[in-house]
Amino acid sequence: MLKGNKGEWSELYVLVTLLAEGKLFQSGVKLEKDFSNVYEIVKAYKSEIQYKLEFERTNKISIYKKNDQQNELIGEFSFSDFSKVSKLLYNGILKGKGSSFEISEVEDFLNGSQINKLKADNSVKSDIQLKIYDHRLAKETDLGFSIKSLLGGDSTLFNTGVGNNFIFSTENILEETIEDFNSRTYKPEGGMSKLTFRLMELESRGFEMKFDKVQSNQLWKNLKMIDGDLPAIIGWSLYYRFRFRESSLIKISALLEERDPMNFYGGVGSEQKLYEYKLKRFLTEAAMGMTSEKVWLGEYDSFGGVIIAKRDGDIVCFHIYDFNLFRNYLLNNTKFEQPSTGEDSEFPGRSRTSGKNYNYGWLYREDELLKIKLNLQVRFK
Repeated sequence: MLKGNKGEWSELYVLVTLLAEGKLFQSGVKLEKDFSNVYEIVKAYKSEIQYKLEFERTNKISIYKKNDQQNELIGEFSFSDFSKVSKLLYNGILKGKGSSFEISEVEDFLNGSQINKLKADNSVKSDIQLKIYDHRLAKETDLGFSIKSLLGGDSTLFNTGVGNNFIFSTENILEETIEDFNSRTYKPEGGMSKLTFRLMELESRGFEMKFDKVQSNQLWKNLKMIDGDLPAIIGWSLYYRFRFRESSLIKISALLEERDPMNFYGGVGSEQKLYEYKLKRFLTEAAMGMTSEKVWLGEYDSFGGVIIAKRDGDIVCFHIYDFNLFRNYLLNNTKFEQPSTGEDSEFPGRSRTSGKNYNYGWLYREDELLKIKLNLQVRFK
C-alpha cells in the first residue's frame, strides 16, 4: 500500500478531482474561483517508474499504460467513480497523521489504475501534466503545473536547509567574550526570541551589521539568477524579521521600503517599490520549483502555472498569463518560518549533537569578524 505525506497525497487528489470535474478555474487574488476564466481538462499524464499513465477524458475516463513497447487500455471509469475517489482522498488527507500515512480506502483504485507512486519525479519542474483547452489561444495545449496544497495545514513554499543561512558580520569590538554574550542572551525575559534579543543587544551597543554572504553557494547562484540584488534583499528581510518580530512577507516588504537598507532610493521617495517587486519574483520562482541546492535555470517551457488545493477541497490555478495576480497572492499570504536553530541549551553558542541542526542564531567569530547567521524558510499563512 502506498504511503505519503499530505503534500504527496494532494498531488493525486488534484489529478483525480480535475479529471472528475473536467474544469480548472483561474483564481482571484483571494483564491476565489473566476467563473469567467476556466480551462477544460482534456487529458492528464502521470509518470510511473517504467511507464507513463495517460488519462483521457471524453464521455468517460480512459486510462492507458504507455511505454516504448505498448499502448494498453487498462481501465475505464465514470466521472462519478472519480468523484468518489476524490472524496475519499480528501477525507484521508484531512485525517492523515504523521509524516507518512496510508489511505486504505483508495487501495482498489490505485491497483486498478496501476498507480504505484504518488510524487512527481524530482527531475521535472511540474507536479502534474495536463492537456487543457486554452480558451485564450482557442486550442489544446500540454502544460505542466506546480501544485501547492493547503489541505490539513499551512504548506511550505520554500524549504529550509543547512545552507539556507544568511550571514551578517560586523567589525565592531565586543566588550565581553562571545561565550558570555551567547550565554547571557540565550533566555531573554518576556518570551522574546533569543535571535531578536541578540540583534537588539548588538544594535543598542552601536554595532553596524552588514550583510556578508549566503552560506550555500548554490542558493546564492539561484537567487542571483533571478535578480542580482536578491541575496542581500533576502538577508535584510530575515534581519528585519527577527529584529522587529514580524514574520509576514507583506509587512517585511513595507519595512524594507521604509528603511531602504540597500539605499536604492537615496533618501528620495519613489513610486517604484523595488524591494517588493524583487521579493515577489523570489516567491514566484520558489512556487515554480526553485529550491536551495538544485541548479535553477529559470526556464518555463511548457509551464502553465500553479494549482492550489484549498482547505475546503476546491482547486484553483494561477495561469502563467495572470502571474501578477499570483505574485500579489504570494506576497500577501506567506510568512517567514523559524526552523530549529540547533543551539545547545547547555552550551549556548554551540550546536547540539542531536536533532535537526541548522546551526544559526548565535554570535561567532570568523575571519577576524563577529558574525551571526539567520535561516530562510517560507510558509503559507
